[in-house]
Amino acid sequence: MSADASHPDTDTTRPHPARVYDWLLGGSSNHPVDRKVGEALPGETRGNAARNRAFMHRATAWLARNGIAQFLDIGTGIPTEPNLHQIVQAVRPDDEDPYAVVRSLVGALPAGSFLVLSHGTTDQHPEWGRSIESAYEKGAIPLRLRTRSEVEPFFEGLELVAPGLVSATEWYREGPAPTPERSGFHVGVARIP
Repeated sequence: MSADASHPDTDTTRPHPARVYDWLLGGSSNHPVDRKVGEALPGETRGNAARNRAFMHRATAWLARNGIAQFLDIGTGIPTEPNLHQIVQAVRPDDEDPYAVVRSLVGALPAGSFLVLSHGTTDQHPEWGRSIESAYEKGAIPLRLRTRSEVEPFFEGLELVAPGLVSATEWYREGPAPTPERSGFHVGVARIP
């Protein structure tokens, strides 16, 4: 196992989804093995990662401007400038049953809290077929893309904030509106009743 000096437990001989995502965003916290997976993905994947990141910035900023002061970020991402960890606490749950994990976490939150969720998809990129998942599989990285109907259950029992469950470039609450583009992510913000 090779380790980088700043993170002695980092295995740089195997790709990691957070480092692949970092590469997609143009970051520098990745290694040749991560770049190999990223380079095997369709070219538009980089744009989709950027659009997902922009959604997260819009949703988080809107919530903060509307009085939400505590954030919980659940994912495997490496903080990429600007660092989300500066405003949220990172947690890595076991995702064996992602619906149950989300229900459990949401169930522990007080009424009036919000769930901000983005999930990868090829719905707007049918030409990609399984190429995204296959590229990750070759790097031994588990990845499960979901259709819109498979993402909807994450919001079951919650109050979706307008515009609801949409693509990453369609979600905004305050102007200016993002440029409409095809997206590789379904996103939504929901209030816990």
